[in-house]
Amino acid sequence: MSERDVYHEPPTRVLLRTADAYQTESMDEVAGYSEQLLSIVADYRNGGRPEGFNAQAMVGKSKRGEVAFRLFARVNPVTRVIEAAGFKTRGCLAMTGCASVTCTLVEGRTLQEALALTTDEVRAAVGGVPAGRANTLAFSVEAVRALVGDFLVREGAGLEELDAMVPCDLYGVDCLMCEHCSLRDTRNDMLMKLLED
Repeated sequence: MSERDVYHEPPTRVLLRTADAYQTESMDEVAGYSEQLLSIVADYRNGGRPEGFNAQAMVGKSKRGEVAFRLFARVNPVTRVIEAAGFKTRGCLAMTGCASVTCTLVEGRTLQEALALTTDEVRAAVGGVPAGRANTLAFSVEAVRALVGDFLVREGAGLEELDAMVPCDLYGVDCLMCEHCSLRDTRNDMLMKLLED
């Protein structure tokens, strides 16, 4: 069985743009966003893939407009320190701001330290997000978890080791919010392979 490519980006992608994706539902384009978040979005420097990245993850949702966060990192395989991180996002300003600060917050941390990242840390770093965009905080934390899982699998970790280091709460709110999660996809693929053997 060939593995599913959850990161594939087709050259032409048909994407239905809804009012939510363009932020037209809010009274003003930036209503409810903190000055801190807006300045982060206006001046982020960690977009894209860092040179030599060896781990990546994706989380997001599609209902009421697409919101997606792809996280990339170069992890030192010996020290397991995240040396550089970058991102790509689709959706709202809050997702872009949260993605940018997530990269900043995890750089210099070990994988274990990165897993300790909380939504409160991300919220404080962006100066808050509008109530209707709180899911972007959860996506930030889930993207880090998926990134660590991706690195472990690339290093040869099996399902048991993955579950020990990055356990999933399939019925937890954060997991349920993420309709798309590369860690969940990886786990499902590994589980299916075990069942086939």
